[in-house]
Amino acid sequence: MNEVREERVGWIQIKYEELPNYIKEQEKKMGAIFYKEFGICIFRLWVVHCKNVWLVNSGKNESFLMENDDEINIKRVILKNVNLNEKYHFLLEKSNGDKITRRDPYARYTDYDTDSCYIIDTLGNYNKSTGEYLKKHEFNHLIIYELHVESYIQRYSEYFPLQPEAKFSKNPSFFRQIADYGLDNIKDLNFNCLELMPIVEYSGEWGYNPRLLLSINSHLGSVDDFIYLVQKVHEKDLFIVVDLVLHHGASKLNSLWNFDGYNHQGGIYFEGGGDTGWGAKFNFNKKEVQDMLYEACRVLLGEYGVDGIRFDSVHNMPNWLLKNITFRLKEEFPGRFLIAEVVPENPNYLKECGFDACWIHSSYYDIISQYRNQKTQQEWNSGYSKSLIQGHIGFDSTSQCILTMLGNHDQAGNRCNGGNPSGDDRIGRYIVDQFGGRQNWDARAYCRLLYSLSCISFGIPMVFMGTENLQGKWWSAKDQAYNYDWGLIKNNDQITQQMRKLVKDINLLKTKEKQVFASNHNNFSHFNLNTSNMVAVFIRKSKDRAFLCLVNMDKTEWLENNYHVKVDHNIIQSFGKELKQEFNSQSQEYGGWDGSYTHPKKGQIHFSRQDSVENTVTYMLNVPKYSVTIYRFCNS
Repeated sequence: MNEVREERVGWIQIKYEELPNYIKEQEKKMGAIFYKEFGICIFRLWVVHCKNVWLVNSGKNESFLMENDDEINIKRVILKNVNLNEKYHFLLEKSNGDKITRRDPYARYTDYDTDSCYIIDTLGNYNKSTGEYLKKHEFNHLIIYELHVESYIQRYSEYFPLQPEAKFSKNPSFFRQIADYGLDNIKDLNFNCLELMPIVEYSGEWGYNPRLLLSINSHLGSVDDFIYLVQKVHEKDLFIVVDLVLHHGASKLNSLWNFDGYNHQGGIYFEGGGDTGWGAKFNFNKKEVQDMLYEACRVLLGEYGVDGIRFDSVHNMPNWLLKNITFRLKEEFPGRFLIAEVVPENPNYLKECGFDACWIHSSYYDIISQYRNQKTQQEWNSGYSKSLIQGHIGFDSTSQCILTMLGNHDQAGNRCNGGNPSGDDRIGRYIVDQFGGRQNWDARAYCRLLYSLSCISFGIPMVFMGTENLQGKWWSAKDQAYNYDWGLIKNNDQITQQMRKLVKDINLLKTKEKQVFASNHNNFSHFNLNTSNMVAVFIRKSKDRAFLCLVNMDKTEWLENNYHVKVDHNIIQSFGKELKQEFNSQSQEYGGWDGSYTHPKKGQIHFSRQDSVENTVTYMLNVPKYSVTIYRFCNS
């Protein structure tokens, strides 16, 4: 019996008048807008300096002449018999008659090494994502884990077997490997949010040099793979934030450069924009550029369902444009988290530009300076301690401050084989190496102190992948030897296990006591400084619970129940007159020692004396060096 094969009908060009009324009523969009139920795709492209433009079926090399749209400088072609995942690109005829091929600036998925773009069900993804999005957001409760997709999961299979069904599948993507294997590592440590470095197509190593703004980087996986990851994140009751670069394009392999053949200052997307030092700025005054920047955000929130966006280096963009983007996003996607990276951090970007939060970079550099004895006791006494712990001036709520005390990718990353990036020895290494290396006890203790401090300070704590393992040296996206080291976990490295235990426990305490340590208002009281040593004592409280916190950033210590802490009598009347030690970053299980605890270790601690004149009580406590200790007020 002869096999009957159904031959697929090729693309057929149709006129606007032939479109179903449903499609005519839809908002006009740029790029390839696919109406799956009709098999119709409308392609729209912005060009200025071309004689002719063709849409090309990359698979069959068939060309379709595009016509002028109603809008000036917009070309359009409408095709039927189109199927998902078919390839296309554009052929442009320049004014001199030369022809060039180009990718779609609005493509969601492309071949990295060719001009081929893929037909994606963008409308279906948007409708499904927004229809299912029910997540309630309490941003002040977040504890963020930042990662670089490829280098986080790259070495996982060296140490842990993949599930049998995955072994025989075709090259599981990095997105899917994180979804199936990498999320548990984050969830088990009681983080509740992951932040991904850029996932759109980029040149270079880290992701901050975008070739296109909307196309998923095919090296990381497909659109479906990324949607699968987002779904798995939400199934585990986690949040997901994605970094996005809108201020410049890649300095190499930039798909938008000289786009329509016009080569003045980079062409229609860049001319007049200026330079950032990393690449040319977009010309933000052009409506077509503004629309593309907004659509890049809309795809992440609308089609993929992510919970937030971290906008890179927004000080390189005009405030009026940032405000326009954030206000539109908040109207279309209420409840999503919009984070700004501003150097230096500036609360005006929240008030004037509509962002919800800023990365706080300065604390990391202040801490490095302090450890190197470049911060004086006088600076600690005169305000540095309060800004570190109680928040920088102008930030009004916990959710507005993303605390990167132990560094982020900018500080841990190194692209010069361990050298000093730009001659700055404060960056280019994991923070444990800044303090002497993971084999140095004081360095480990200081890292324990800093992570614990970030969890009880005013803001949202964040760490970069590997920091929780006290991974040494530096992070590299390119050199696998300096990718995320799963071997530290597989081999039960003692130093790693101790730090992970601390991270897990303080994250849990922060989560359980979120009304205290994640309160969205400044609930600090009794902030007291030791003016001779870098010790701070403060109380954080909710309506019915209060915790006494001691932070010692000095090597001086008090280990015989001999550190005096005075507390107002009204605190013990409201919350209890005894203390129970809830956390000690120098606990033996974290790498410290048992004698660091105030005696009795597990019992209740009574105040030693009462002063009726000052209306205070005094507790005598241990304060180990480089430590955070936390006590809960209670009654016997």
